[in-house]
Amino acid sequence: MSSETVDEAARDRSLDGLRGLAILLVVLYHATLFGEANASGSRWFVALPRIGWSGVDLFFVLSGFLITRVLRRNRDASNYFGVFYARRVARIFPLYYAVLAVMFFVVPHIPAFAAQSAFWQPGAARETLWYWLYLSNVKTALAGAFDHRFLDLTWSLAIEEQFYLVWPLCVFWLSRERMIALCAAMAVGALALRCAFVAAGAHPLATYVLTPLRMDCLAIGALVALVAEAPDGWTRLARAARIALPGAAAVCAAITAIYTIDPAFLAPRPNLALLAHPLMQTIGYSALAVLYAALLVLALPAVGSERWRRACEARPLVALGAYSYAIYLLHDPAIALVTGWLYHPRDTAWPYPVEQTLVYALVLAISLAAARLSWLVLEAPALRWGHRFRYRTRADC
Repeated sequence: MSSETVDEAARDRSLDGLRGLAILLVVLYHATLFGEANASGSRWFVALPRIGWSGVDLFFVLSGFLITRVLRRNRDASNYFGVFYARRVARIFPLYYAVLAVMFFVVPHIPAFAAQSAFWQPGAARETLWYWLYLSNVKTALAGAFDHRFLDLTWSLAIEEQFYLVWPLCVFWLSRERMIALCAAMAVGALALRCAFVAAGAHPLATYVLTPLRMDCLAIGALVALVAEAPDGWTRLARAARIALPGAAAVCAAITAIYTIDPAFLAPRPNLALLAHPLMQTIGYSALAVLYAALLVLALPAVGSERWRRACEARPLVALGAYSYAIYLLHDPAIALVTGWLYHPRDTAWPYPVEQTLVYALVLAISLAAARLSWLVLEAPALRWGHRFRYRTRADC
């Protein structure tokens, strides 16, 4: 006989909506033609897409929360480690390795892509082992540059996989009180490490992609799951979220305003993007972690804001969230297809907002269609296999 204290496959519409918001931010960021916005005097139109890279931070907060909740609820299972890793493999590996196989073994042999050198960036070392081992973030940090046009974004997946290797051990061995202390130490430690890297003049990409320096989002998400276990946990979380949200948003807005007014302020290198600015890489990343954790708390049914929860449960966001993993991996090729073959704003004389909106619509439609196909062919069958593994209490053994 087997039992399962939590169904990892169960979907929460508000959480799917937050996933949808996260992937929408990322897609808007990558699909925005910022140069043309600046040239046309439409910088206002891309104010939100300009911070879209932070959608990855929201994904980290969600991962920290959900993984910690699953592990804590099944901590006493006799097959705790086996089931967790079997399900993670089933969820993550099939699509990820399918994408790698296509990019490394198929694309280089397609004549139409030969001129683009299989999408490697100029000067790239073209070392594929880093990707196969979920170490692309380390490779990026060491090189101080991204290597592959369509696989650059795997740095965030590498961080999550490295987190999955260690976090189940922490949850298994440590009490709830010690886990809370560990999460606090990780959040403070990540900020301290980033300050040290920035002060030492490290390349901004290293600060952006290395796991120890980005652990505050995962840790704060985990902290939400841990605090929620207390009898009055959700009440305390709701109170803290309502206080923290405006403060964290103000910090992020202030940094963005400073960067917009004078991008060179405190910047040791010219032409730094907002995500690489010293202010954002230090206190800014921490503020984003707090901001997104507050939004997570306020979206949950236990004590959340009714209006915010309903916004998160909007059908378009939920649809994007349900397929967010595949959209994340496949939206860059969709952008290349749209801007390279289907449509480019230079072909029309429409106002920039109209042209950019058309690009967004095409990219999102193609990405969602590809993600749906991926779900049917790869992900859903793999998940069905993964959920054959069920947590067993020690009494069941």
